[in-house]
Amino acid sequence: MTIMKGKLNLFIMLGLILGILGGLFFPEVMNHTSFLGNVYINLLKFMIIPIIFTTIMVTIYKTKKENNKMIIKALVTFITMFVATFLLTTIIVLLFNIGNYNYIIEAGEAEIISLNAGEIITNLFPDNIITMIANNSVFACIILALCSGIAASKVDHGKNVIDFVTGLKNISNKLLEWIMYLTPIGVFSLVGVATANYGSAIIGLAAKYIGIAYLSSILTLFFIMILPVWAFNKISPIEYIKRMWKLWILTTSTCSSLATLPETIKTSKEEFKISEKNADLLVPVGCTIHKCGGAVSFAILSIFCCKLFGIEITLTAYFLMLAGAILINMAAPGIPSGGIVLGATYLSMLNIPLIFIGIYSGIYRLLDMSYTTLNVTGNVTANILINKEK
Repeated sequence: MTIMKGKLNLFIMLGLILGILGGLFFPEVMNHTSFLGNVYINLLKFMIIPIIFTTIMVTIYKTKKENNKMIIKALVTFITMFVATFLLTTIIVLLFNIGNYNYIIEAGEAEIISLNAGEIITNLFPDNIITMIANNSVFACIILALCSGIAASKVDHGKNVIDFVTGLKNISNKLLEWIMYLTPIGVFSLVGVATANYGSAIIGLAAKYIGIAYLSSILTLFFIMILPVWAFNKISPIEYIKRMWKLWILTTSTCSSLATLPETIKTSKEEFKISEKNADLLVPVGCTIHKCGGAVSFAILSIFCCKLFGIEITLTAYFLMLAGAILINMAAPGIPSGGIVLGATYLSMLNIPLIFIGIYSGIYRLLDMSYTTLNVTGNVTANILINKEK
């Protein structure tokens, strides 16, 4: 899988470069390839509901079955760190005014849902499941998956249903994996068309996006992870880095929380003296649902695209962005570049155009190095803090 992922990333970067060159020197030709990008986006949107529903339902069932105080304490810690990361990243994005390029791309009539509380709650419960699927109602899908996962843990033969849903989840992930192999073609088309229409400004846009992502990750690492461990566990920043650097080499090279899970558990036990019981239980749970890198990713992507398309962010809209990020964060598919799908899902949920996904797909490998490192580091940090409270 690692070798295949490396080749896919290489082809994606090649698609990005060729798309930029094609858009700059052969704009008319690239505009004729727009259907390839449209097909790629449609396939991603097609997989949103099955991936979200099956992943969240299975995850909730497994977590609910543990049903102990340690899991509850872990969930509170995970959510607190995620929210703090999301808020910190929001401040950074707004301070640097990233995405203030609304003169480049026009979004049409799209705008983030901005309704009163009653309408928001009503929309979470569509009148039939066909409507939910047809409209790609991601929030409604998440609510249904959460309730179904809890219900399955409370009834006889619920495990049989979960086994079936797990099978559907595996099939959905395999289909999505095949779709992701089309990413180089999609990136070539989408980036090429964007460059043909908006010129070299697209390159500067991508570079600024990457820079803000890394700055947000570094500040999150310091303020949300290193400082709390220093304050509550008396582990100095230098000592913290000395104990973590070997794990960071793996996260930046593999860009996979799952691939580094054995080393994450080992680091938790040996370097930070977390009890074997806690590490064996909470680290795998955190690997699935605790992703501070996801908080950085979702915050930048949503705010950036809103500013890019001139979409106003109301307080209600921002709450939806944060709530949606928390819920969708646990649905990451374990496939190469699966974060691209989550990004598309997140924007779709907020009714934000997916035009930027082509560029996002092209630069995602560079972003994923930072996001995965932050995910794994946040997981270890949460366990350090929880272990202190014993």
